[in-house]
Amino acid sequence: MYSFDQVKIVHLELTTKCNAACPMCLRTVCGGAVNPQLPLLELSLADIQKIFPENWVSQLQRIYMCGNYGDPVVAQDTLQIFKYLRAANPKISLGMFTNGSARPANWWSELATVVTNVQFAIDGLADTNHLYRRGTNFETIMRNAKAFIAAGGKANWDFIVFKHNEHQVEEARQLAKEMGFVKFNVKKTGRFFSNTKSEVKNQQEVLSANGDVEYYLEMPENPIYLNAALGKEELLVKKYGHIEKYLEATAIDCKVGAEKSIYVSAEGHIFPCCWTANQMYPWYFEPKSSQIWKILNQLPEKQDSISALKHDTKEIIEGEFFQKITDSWSAPSMKSGKLKVCAKTCGKEFDPFRSQFA
Repeated sequence: MYSFDQVKIVHLELTTKCNAACPMCLRTVCGGAVNPQLPLLELSLADIQKIFPENWVSQLQRIYMCGNYGDPVVAQDTLQIFKYLRAANPKISLGMFTNGSARPANWWSELATVVTNVQFAIDGLADTNHLYRRGTNFETIMRNAKAFIAAGGKANWDFIVFKHNEHQVEEARQLAKEMGFVKFNVKKTGRFFSNTKSEVKNQQEVLSANGDVEYYLEMPENPIYLNAALGKEELLVKKYGHIEKYLEATAIDCKVGAEKSIYVSAEGHIFPCCWTANQMYPWYFEPKSSQIWKILNQLPEKQDSISALKHDTKEIIEGEFFQKITDSWSAPSMKSGKLKVCAKTCGKEFDPFRSQFA
């Protein structure tokens, strides 16, 4: 795929813990109970110093904290880790994606002196944001964003559009401008897609901790806010018979291979990307039954073979696991080893991720 020396970008998930319960995040079962398969943990400053020695940080152009499950704002050592990375490479771009609903205002003021930018995920206004960002507090988010911006921080506002908040897009855009956000990004979510049935769905149930349906998230009605890739389902079905057959047939154009980036999980595991990593703990599969687990179980130390806390990072990136993923792309079918997650994320004709901002 690429060599260790070529890696310039790192997507770092500092923790699997979060103060929110977003219904389309794998951390919970549709916004209710915490994913029973998910280990709740975080990387410490000492862990980061081991995984990212100063000489490697100096090679990198960008590190951003985001992730499949957790929010970096709740990890204990987030600020100290950013300071370590900044000291190791004063020119590096350091970013964070967050719901913004934790920590005191002075923490955010200090963060502003260290990071390059922060993406605040705010999906509505005071009366709607909590419908997706369950467990967050709008007033706290606004206070923290104001403190960050006032201290010189560059903040971007990411707004996922649903039916329940589409009427607030322009009002939120104006608020972002008044507050001093650098950018306001409208996101057209590609998550109205059933990963078990491989088909587009029009709504997402939101569950309580007991598994009862509380309400539904629905696609926006205004077509300008719809994810264009999801709109291609009918054409793909007409051409291939079913999206599953498209996924079997499509060539894979790896996004992270093109940009020479890697993903580091909160367990210290190194993957090519977050999409392959999120196949570790999907609550809707039997534990350790995904295609990624089948590859990991072929390695000498199984999942420990890709642990940067136990092995040299260079050894992992240039090792058997990354090679097996690359080799899988040429398999003629998923049954013979082609990775479904790679076909769905980086296939030629269906790209919900890139279509979020189109």
